[in-house]
Amino acid sequence: MWTMLWFFLAVIIFGPFHVILGPLLGERASKFLMFITYRIAAIMVIYPPLHWVVNHGREKISKDLSCIMVGNHGSNMDFYINPHTAPMLIRVLVKKELEKIPIFGSVMKAVCISVDRKDDESKKRSLKELRKKLDKGYSVFIYPEGTRNRTDEPLQPFKSGAFRLAIETGLPIAVTTIGNIKQRNDIRNGIFDSTPGPVHVYWDGPISTEGMTMDDVPALKEKVREIMLGHLKKHA
Repeated sequence: MWTMLWFFLAVIIFGPFHVILGPLLGERASKFLMFITYRIAAIMVIYPPLHWVVNHGREKISKDLSCIMVGNHGSNMDFYINPHTAPMLIRVLVKKELEKIPIFGSVMKAVCISVDRKDDESKKRSLKELRKKLDKGYSVFIYPEGTRNRTDEPLQPFKSGAFRLAIETGLPIAVTTIGNIKQRNDIRNGIFDSTPGPVHVYWDGPISTEGMTMDDVPALKEKVREIMLGHLKKHA
């Protein structure tokens, strides 16, 4: 319960900074504002329910790296844990439908990159906007499962979008796995489920996509999936 209450409080407090000030600031100042806001808002969400983050192997990922970052999606906390622990500033890829939620949607539009998947033309526009952010030095975070995992399996089937994008842009893939997230915030028990304790985040990569073609997508997707499964089976 505390996780969701602090989550909405963080959105209400920090959302207007991005919605109002973001368009008025230069790119550099806007990045700094986003970086600080992510950190403070994440602290508000993660720590009050007596959770604390323990990173494993984050030194593998340079803070200067521009990449496609992927991670497992098993809780309501992921959206804050991932930007909070990432060595660099990231923009999370979210579904366009989230922008329709009052207040929350405006914040999502300001700090995330939305993807409209209703038709091919919408997908092309979303990809074009995504590439603009990558050109400005952002890294993009994508949940390859597509949605939160409410099943009893450690991972849902992966979609190909993140891996196709990495190959198209030539960017490496960084992998982050929240190993014990269902012990801390198990959405199978309802959105208010929360158990105090450490949240262990494991880092792998970067995995180069240099020289790859779309024919390599299945193998790349399977490689990343096996990395995540290794951590989840060992630490979940």
